[in-house]
Amino acid sequence: MPAPSPAGTGAAIIRPGELPLEAEPENGLTYRRIVRRDRHGAGLSMTWVSLRGRHRRLVCHESDRVYYILSGKASFRLGEQPGQSIGAGDSVFIPRGTAYGFEGEIDYLVMNGPAFRSGSDEYLEQDRVSFSQADS
Repeated sequence: MPAPSPAGTGAAIIRPGELPLEAEPENGLTYRRIVRRDRHGAGLSMTWVSLRGRHRRLVCHESDRVYYILSGKASFRLGEQPGQSIGAGDSVFIPRGTAYGFEGEIDYLVMNGPAFRSGSDEYLEQDRVSFSQADS
């Protein structure tokens, strides 16, 4: 049997509906932290998120990220590229050090490798201005 990760519980079945719903109103988010650094180790994290509105542009220098869209539609802006439409079933890969932002009404899973660490996101904006307003 494999040993549990250093900070973790080992193998586990996790039921997101039994986890607390948390919120980040400044980014239009509610979320449930499914696989966490403090419970499962530093290698990987996964969070279920619901976005209603716009997430401020940010950059993470510590983790690569993968977003898997469960439902809804949104626009992702990667680096300095114009926003691109995404929807259910799409994935977005964001290498560490890449600035990005997104807006729409979507539910998604975000995976971080290594695991997300609170304070590792650097926000590039104070306000949640829409992409079209930010470009004018």
